[in-house]
Amino acid sequence: MKLVLIITDYGAFNNFLSELSLAIANDNRFILHIICSKSKVIDIADKEVYENENINFHFIDIPRTTTLIDQLKAAKQIRTAIKLIKPDLVHVHFTTATFPTILFRTRKHRYWSTIHGLGMNSSKGIRKIMFGIVESFCFFRLDRIFVVNNEDYNLVKKVFSQKLVKYQCLGFGCDIEKFDSAKFSDTVKKQLKKELGIKEGVDVIAFTGRFVDFKGFSLVIQCFEMLTKGYPEKFKLVLMGGFDPIHKTGLDKSGSIFLNTSKDIINVGFTSDVDKYLSITDIFLFPSKKEGLPTCTLEALSMGVPVVTFNTRGNNDIIKNNYNGILIEPNGDVGNELKSITDSLIHLTFDIQQKNKFRENAIKDRYTYSRTNFITEHLTYYSELNKNGIPIM
Repeated sequence: MKLVLIITDYGAFNNFLSELSLAIANDNRFILHIICSKSKVIDIADKEVYENENINFHFIDIPRTTTLIDQLKAAKQIRTAIKLIKPDLVHVHFTTATFPTILFRTRKHRYWSTIHGLGMNSSKGIRKIMFGIVESFCFFRLDRIFVVNNEDYNLVKKVFSQKLVKYQCLGFGCDIEKFDSAKFSDTVKKQLKKELGIKEGVDVIAFTGRFVDFKGFSLVIQCFEMLTKGYPEKFKLVLMGGFDPIHKTGLDKSGSIFLNTSKDIINVGFTSDVDKYLSITDIFLFPSKKEGLPTCTLEALSMGVPVVTFNTRGNNDIIKNNYNGILIEPNGDVGNELKSITDSLIHLTFDIQQKNKFRENAIKDRYTYSRTNFITEHLTYYSELNKNGIPIM
């Protein structure tokens, strides 16, 4: 069976689809091709030397913007590549890659798409209308639609129930062998804190992701500024990720100055050692309102780190309030949301018993976070298609 996986860029492939691709490539029932941009939005080291594996890459500039000319150019190039490959199945990840793939689809091949968070379900105003048109167009032309959270599933099934699948796994999942707190001894953690200038008794808050407003980055910085004013020298903030040239941080001038000058903020940038920094983290803060199903949250939980986030789509598929974290009710009032987040961070910091209970619950459930579940589920779908010649229902 010849299979094409399409994803926005090489960084996203490396971060999310590399393990699945290696499993497919090592299965002699499949011939695997990857289509993506050469760019790395998530700039981390390669997980494997992919050229040594049975994976065929085709680099096409898949735009992350809605510029029609760029979309049409990408659509034409993707169609040409697919006609040359002649796959049995094309499986696309993310809406930004799905639209140009499906725009000029050929009827000779099957097209599946995994939507890791609907735009029509998380946007407002003109963007909501635009996403509604684009995503509905894609859904009509796709043979199979996969979604990762309950809210998206309940919306899409109203019209496309016959071709809709909700994953049993938790999105991409994470590498629970890597994200295992037991690998880090007290000595190792103590040494890391020393290297980062974190004194004994200081609590570590961490954020992983792009430094963009829709990921809640501006709220992270504003909350942390409030914390440091109320509790000087009590907290450190570890940031893992980086700026996105397309999307804004949401910070005003004052917030940007605080980000760049605070001695209590440790910006490690994009890193393959997220597990190392999570090993010394007390609370993971991820106040995003626009998630499909956040992998970074699964990584934190797998390390036994309690999570503070919003009670919104994707987040509440993972976090159970007062079980493995705290869900903040969003109300659109930034001031109220900042206060709620800050109060929750303070509460968890000083309620050691509850924080430890959250840790225990997260560790207890860590096998449900595994990326192995994501791989196994996909291999089942592909094997059924290979066996029967029809999409699994």
